[in-house]
Amino acid sequence: MASGNWLWSLFTINFSFFIINFPVILTAIILFSLKFSATYTMLLVIVWLMLSVFTIPGLVASYAAVQEWQLNGSVSFFKYFFKKWFDFQKNYLLNFGLGFVASLFILLNKVAMGNTQWHVAVMILTFVYFMALVAVSFQLATNEFESILTLFVEKPLPIIISVIVFLILILLNFVLQLAFLSVICSVSLATYVSYRLLGGQVAKKD
Repeated sequence: MASGNWLWSLFTINFSFFIINFPVILTAIILFSLKFSATYTMLLVIVWLMLSVFTIPGLVASYAAVQEWQLNGSVSFFKYFFKKWFDFQKNYLLNFGLGFVASLFILLNKVAMGNTQWHVAVMILTFVYFMALVAVSFQLATNEFESILTLFVEKPLPIIISVIVFLILILLNFVLQLAFLSVICSVSLATYVSYRLLGGQVAKKD
């Protein structure tokens, strides 16, 4: 029963994130298949807006849902997730700023494709961006640290490991085409692991 409840919590958080971001995933797939053109530019702008409205506040909501789970136990988090996703829309300047940087890195990765040195440099900067995104999302959702800078100073290695976990789970799903795993636990499991690594509060026993 306990294991079933644990998996159900994991599923509801992940499925909520997946539902919100399904249009983003489809648009991104189309974008990555296009060459530079007016259509590419238009879709890149759309992806920027979608990332800002869906993905970034959705990631913060995932951390908030995991915190609620760790403090109060396993339940269904559909309603809680969507409430938090809506609440975090108020950080629109930060959301659109992070979304813009993300879309900029999408563009830079495409431009640098074929040039190994530039592409490696862009990939390293993209990784740093993911570190910032994880730190910002965790801090907004939990307020565990005095500031995001404090979190970076105190937990640099856990942030790096968190990003690696996110990337491994997401890339494994795409490479192995594990669609069922994407829906069940790809983001929520990574968020759960990251939450624990970054020292999120835990008041219940798993």
